[in-house]
Amino acid sequence: MKDKIMETLKALEKGYERRNADDIDDFMNLFSNEEDVQMLGIGATEPGAYEWFRGREEIREIILSDWTYWGRVNFRFDFLQLKEKNNVAWFTLPATLEQLDANEEAWEFYAGQMKELLEDESLSPHDRMFEAAHFGMRRVREKNLGTGHEFKMVISGVMVEEDIWRFHTLHWSMPVD
Repeated sequence: MKDKIMETLKALEKGYERRNADDIDDFMNLFSNEEDVQMLGIGATEPGAYEWFRGREEIREIILSDWTYWGRVNFRFDFLQLKEKNNVAWFTLPATLEQLDANEEAWEFYAGQMKELLEDESLSPHDRMFEAAHFGMRRVREKNLGTGHEFKMVISGVMVEEDIWRFHTLHWSMPVD
């Protein structure tokens, strides 16, 4: 059974390695068909808020964004923790995010994300300013660290066995720095 689970984990790695938007429809087959399938990005804090993606369409959009604007994810399978029981599996997997050189399109995308934070009326004006400034400073800091810098991260998740093993919940996290 673990071999089949590993096939799905390796397919996740391959997708993030290739970063080919033409592969997105096939790649989405790695995610459960359940309505409550979800993916939590590194900035997720609560359901429905920033970087907490629910449903296959939201997950598809963030993956395409990751493949376009994010760095290179290097999976550390030598430290994989994996358990399974019946038709459910759960795992933790250390990884690194390697900084790539951001182009003008990426900087335009980041500016759009800052604008969204500034316009988020669910936050107080103070919190909007803080979140947007924090986001912007992180992008500038990342650029200053240079191409090739690696940020440590952890990928964890819950998988369910349908016709193949699929991700039900996938969570990307980074330590606060």
